[in-house]
Amino acid sequence: MGGIRFLVKYFEEFVAGLFMVLMSLATFANVVARYGFNSPIQWAEEFARYAFIWVVFAGAVVCTKRRRHIAIESLLLVLPARLGQLFRLCAEVCTLGLMVVIAYYGAILTASATQTTATLKVPQSVVYLVVPVAAGLIFIRTLGDSARSLRTLLRGGE
Repeated sequence: MGGIRFLVKYFEEFVAGLFMVLMSLATFANVVARYGFNSPIQWAEEFARYAFIWVVFAGAVVCTKRRRHIAIESLLLVLPARLGQLFRLCAEVCTLGLMVVIAYYGAILTASATQTTATLKVPQSVVYLVVPVAAGLIFIRTLGDSARSLRTLLRGGE
């Protein structure tokens, strides 16, 4: 039970880390095969490219989860606490709207992808699936953050 709880708590980190390791191993193996044995691995470059896409989107979810995205906090430091919290809430609401748009168009992109990848022969929709999934996870994390921001704003504290 503890392993399942750990996986649920660190799911995003696990996915990002897994694809980072797989991407690195595929790239390393391809370099060794290409320059050591003069016989490159045909699928390794394509796999590394698609794994990188998954790493980026999973990393964006991790950054949202940990509230580590780049933010311009200098304005928040000079504003009164309540006004700064209001700006933070507005930014979170804009993020929610953006994630709805990205999830919607990502779902359309995923559904319309009918081809398979060139060397891996994996449906292209599997590669594109990360877009609406990541947008949905970011939406959920941001919804929680905006609820906390709204509660803080209504209480009048920092």
